[in-house]
Amino acid sequence: MRTNGTLRYEMLNGGGLNEWGEVADTAQSAWSAPIPCSIKTNSDTRKGKYEDGEFRQASFLILVEVISFPHARVKLERHGEELGEYRVLSSEPLTTVGRTEIMV
Repeated sequence: MRTNGTLRYEMLNGGGLNEWGEVADTAQSAWSAPIPCSIKTNSDTRKGKYEDGEFRQASFLILVEVISFPHARVKLERHGEELGEYRVLSSEPLTTVGRTEIMV
């Protein structure tokens, strides 16, 4: 598979509830090691503005080698440019081609 970027997924550690159903401690997050992937842009609008600056609205289609992908957030980088952090909308194994398709 030809790749043009990397993907990191968010790993949550800790957190949970105690025996009374109260939050025991806050979850700590960390990012995985970079995974080579192919990133295709669905939409990318950098025209958003607010009082203190600008923001980006974007969606991407990502292909990685077949892996289970139960993660909720990813961080993308393509050609040395950080594309940002995104919520995973869906992930689907494409077993006939040996890839997993992730939409953010």
